[in-house]
Amino acid sequence: MPATPIDFERHLNPDQLAAVTHGDGPQLVIAGAGSGKTRVITYRIAWLIQERGVDPRTITAVTFTNKAAAEMRERVEQLLGVYPLATFVGTFHRFALVLLRRYGEGVGLDRDFVILDGDDQKRLVKRALEIEGLDPASFQPQTVLAAISGAKNRLLDPAAYERQATDFFRRHVARVYRRYQQLAFQAGGIDFDDMIRLAVRLLDRDAELKARVGRFNRHLLVDEFQDTNHAQMRLIHALAGDGGNLTAVGDEDQGIYRWRGAELDNILRFEASFPGAVVRKLERNYRSTQTILDAAGALVEHNEGRRGKRLWTDAGDGEPILLYRASDELDEAAWVARTLTALAPEHGGWPGTAVLVRTNAQTRALEDALLRHDVPYCLVGGVRFYERAEVKDLIAYLRLLRNPRDELSFNRVLNRPARGIGRRTHEELLRRAGELELAPWDLLAEERLDGLTPRARRALLAFHDLIAGLRDDAETLPLPQLLKRLLEVTGYAGLHDKPDAESQARLENVGEFLSAAEEFLEQAGGDQTAGEQLTAFLDHVSLTADVDGLDRQRGVSLMTLHSAKGLEFPLVVVAGLEDGLLPHWNAQNQPEDVEEERRLLYVGMTRAERRLILTCCRRRRVAGRYQEQRESPFLSEIPIRYLRVEESPQLFAPHSWRDGGNPRRTAEDVYRFFQRETAAAGAEAAVAAAASVRTSAPQDAAQETGERLRKGSRVRHDKLGKGVVLSFEGSGPDLRLVVYFEGYGRRKLVARYARLDVL
Repeated sequence: MPATPIDFERHLNPDQLAAVTHGDGPQLVIAGAGSGKTRVITYRIAWLIQERGVDPRTITAVTFTNKAAAEMRERVEQLLGVYPLATFVGTFHRFALVLLRRYGEGVGLDRDFVILDGDDQKRLVKRALEIEGLDPASFQPQTVLAAISGAKNRLLDPAAYERQATDFFRRHVARVYRRYQQLAFQAGGIDFDDMIRLAVRLLDRDAELKARVGRFNRHLLVDEFQDTNHAQMRLIHALAGDGGNLTAVGDEDQGIYRWRGAELDNILRFEASFPGAVVRKLERNYRSTQTILDAAGALVEHNEGRRGKRLWTDAGDGEPILLYRASDELDEAAWVARTLTALAPEHGGWPGTAVLVRTNAQTRALEDALLRHDVPYCLVGGVRFYERAEVKDLIAYLRLLRNPRDELSFNRVLNRPARGIGRRTHEELLRRAGELELAPWDLLAEERLDGLTPRARRALLAFHDLIAGLRDDAETLPLPQLLKRLLEVTGYAGLHDKPDAESQARLENVGEFLSAAEEFLEQAGGDQTAGEQLTAFLDHVSLTADVDGLDRQRGVSLMTLHSAKGLEFPLVVVAGLEDGLLPHWNAQNQPEDVEEERRLLYVGMTRAERRLILTCCRRRRVAGRYQEQRESPFLSEIPIRYLRVEESPQLFAPHSWRDGGNPRRTAEDVYRFFQRETAAAGAEAAVAAAASVRTSAPQDAAQETGERLRKGSRVRHDKLGKGVVLSFEGSGPDLRLVVYFEGYGRRKLVARYARLDVL
């Protein structure tokens, strides 16, 4: 307990205080962007312990990222002055993993099961496709893996998925799914989706265990509730029940993970799932200006799937949102670099700025421009530490020491570094293992290596003795010493002991992995056996595979909109607001997909604290060729009063008018351009053509009115409104006018039927 009790009323606004001091039963806290949702969760944990006297061990808080969990834990420990906190604060997967490590035998798991990472899963799917005789070109491994993941998130095992398979693709995926699970079981592994699925199955099967676990989860707090999928919702129900002490915090307007299984209905239909639930809203924003909040709110109001809220702030209106219309992605990128150079000093320097894009492919032009303008940047989402080849090699060795039947790890390190075991020997070993239905390790252990050359046999048995010796070491040596021993006897460090920069970088990563093991051991304490240390470290590595790549001190943060979730910056640029990018072209068939894309832009806009900049391009190079772009329809949903528009001079080059320019550009803007052009080049040079146009109703023959229209003439149409003449096509009775109209863009009109008034 803190020396001085926490004054909750002083630290919380009235809405936050109501959520924090909620009594028993379920409550849903709709926490708008920047409204302090993490504050509510951390203070509620502290309130339960300080004011209600709840045993910290009976409180569980779950979220989606290790970073968010670490932040929550640190805040609660600081509030209470208790180190370490006995409360479980972690991700859904970490909670499920703890459960399965203790009780996994109830669902057929060995205690030393391994956790398959993304590369492991891809290899298993490719192997399953090969065994089933399916062409990877027709059944792309990533697509099949996504389908399997979706099935697991809906708690469908292979048999249940097969029963629901109604089309050609799903029926074949069902076969691959079944084979994939068999291969994973043989390798002694489960994937991330299995963790939640098997935890739910475990609790559903064992009522006594469910009651026991429930006694240690008297109060359950769930962060980012809008991102929960069906399996996670079932896990929440298993822990909290219909009317348990559940506090769910989330924001339906920030639900951006439908594509990976999140079900927005979990938050929209909360009261139906948890009868008697209290719903509260946090609408006071502590991050952004009112202009940013109002513009983002006006955008997301176009979604039907939402509860509704209006965010407000004491920060004032602030600057209007700057919208830059670029001619192409190079113009866009150069302008962004120049603008950041000018504005960054006012907003905390480079660390206070971020450029957000819809797809990773958009970063190339931006990176080039930032480099040319000497703007330092950090690209978030590169190759993460635990995904680097040399680090994955060492992890595979450690996994093999814990479970030598882990076939994926066995295959990865069998001949790395090279030890005279060639591809043919490896393939023959796997073939024989498949025939005998044994793990490759068992063949080595039993020396069932008939048919192999004496040299191959010696090399394989030497590998077996090497791993067996290290397994003995793993039972006695502390983790860092075990790693040093492994590097020594395998000769792995020598694999990268070369003078070139790449080898040196790999050696540095090996050294950093040693440091990670030492840091883990320091944090874990010294009460674990050597074997327990190894298991715990491997679990830690698996759950930290999404280690945060953001280092703001390196410069401008360049990342996708999905990566920006949960972050905030004084100055934010959201680039590439074009139809086909945002909303993305593959999300335009279903209304739910478009609504999610709108929420994605909402998330990007609400990352900004003081300045928000939006950009779009007139054309963009796609697969090496330029194609014309239309503005994102989302831009038209942001009221113009919140925007200040700036346009590239290149937009007024002739090619930029081929499909009518931008319909949100005012006719007056276009007219001023032609006025400037006329002044610069002379009045006659600006005249593209002239024609007689009747401004009243057409008659049998066109009559001249004396009005001489020129390129740049201002006109009005009774339906299309104000416009500016861009050019002329044809002559005589076939004369056509190319006119730019506000709100409609470029239109072609037959001159004699145009009904234009010249202004």
